[in-house]
Amino acid sequence: MRELSSRSHRRPTRTGLPGPMTLAAPAPDQRAWLDLLTAPEAGELLAVALGADGASLDTWRVHQVHARPGAEVTVGYDVVARRALAPRSGASVDASEYLLATTAPLSPDAAGPGVVRLADGPRVVHVWRHPADPLLPGLAAACDGHELTRRLDAAGALAPGETVDAVEMVAYRPLRRAVLRARTAARTVYVKVVRPDRTRSLVRRHDLLRTTAVRAPRCLAWDDDGVVVLAEARGTSLAQHLTDAGPTGQPTAIDPRELVRALDALPARATTLRRRPAWSERVEHYAASALAVHGLDGARVGRVARGVRAAVDALDPGPVVATHGDFYEANLLLEPGSSHVGVLLDVDTLGPGHRVDDLACLVAHLAVLPALAPDVYAGVPALVERCLVVFGEDVDPAGLRARAAGVVLSLTTGAATRDLADAWLGVAEALLDAAGAPALASAPLPESTLIGSSSRSHA
Repeated sequence: MRELSSRSHRRPTRTGLPGPMTLAAPAPDQRAWLDLLTAPEAGELLAVALGADGASLDTWRVHQVHARPGAEVTVGYDVVARRALAPRSGASVDASEYLLATTAPLSPDAAGPGVVRLADGPRVVHVWRHPADPLLPGLAAACDGHELTRRLDAAGALAPGETVDAVEMVAYRPLRRAVLRARTAARTVYVKVVRPDRTRSLVRRHDLLRTTAVRAPRCLAWDDDGVVVLAEARGTSLAQHLTDAGPTGQPTAIDPRELVRALDALPARATTLRRRPAWSERVEHYAASALAVHGLDGARVGRVARGVRAAVDALDPGPVVATHGDFYEANLLLEPGSSHVGVLLDVDTLGPGHRVDDLACLVAHLAVLPALAPDVYAGVPALVERCLVVFGEDVDPAGLRARAAGVVLSLTTGAATRDLADAWLGVAEALLDAAGAPALASAPLPESTLIGSSSRSHA
């Protein structure tokens, strides 16, 4: 759902020959790791990692920051590396590469081709060169058009002589999952890469939606290394539909009851799958992330977190039903020429849950769009109000708004700038106020307490 905040140095940093590497003092919290891996001194770490691979560092810049409160910090870097053309030739070439550094507690055998383990006492950082993700062993194959051609051909998914001509990254969450787009002369397919132990559960979720009124993309091929190839689904995303409708058409661009019907079509057998926590159930986790990544106002973040927690604990969420788990406009494809939902994307989180959380997820994502692009989405607030009224006939209206506030808080970490994150925090506050949440103490949640609260992330 949410892809990743980014920070970038204004200019690439040029690094000379590295001296002995010393990591920062023991990090008391995630903030210290973020500071270490995004500061100019991070170039020293990158230089040592490249040196272990027989290269030297020329320039670098932070491209993207991935922070999980109470867990790892992973940072992606655009670098220019200098590599020798041949041993002892004296000639070298500059190459653009993508490196990642993580504080995740990987096993000692994680270091291998393209992965370097740097340790200074108890402080350990792993650095790898894309696509050698230590927990996504299938990523290298997914980035290789020849290997994808071989796998698709073996699965009977290609015509004779058809080959994959181009592969591009669509989304990447280091150590967790990636989505790529691959093209042949005749078709486009999408490639998901997950941790190997999650491959079969992902395929099963797609299979559950093969014969339902609302479908998921068809699996064309999959392997135990975590690579799952999916057919391209036909249709226009609700996100694109809203953009095409423009501000004047957005309030009535889709009937909210159609969105409820899409959830009604989910297979009951999905309730037998493993349940994943809803976004609002992990509000402290996302509050910590908002503080760590963007340094938002602690009092405001704490008030939202407490209000959402109070609502989650006090209000009836309704029965356990089949839920999508990441139900928002980019994951809903409308049938060609209509406003009926025909396909659901990203069904990785399909499973048992509460209808209110799927509806809150959609409300939250719609509610932040105007702050993202005011001129483009000026008509969306009226659609949000229609959704709140209709959805409130199916679930508790106060719980819907409070849980939507929790989802908005979770989105702030992925905001591109602090100003945008602050605007989204305001959206969360407005939803919480509309929920009529009980009066809360004004004292902010201590940042150290928030950052110390660890919980598992959605896959």
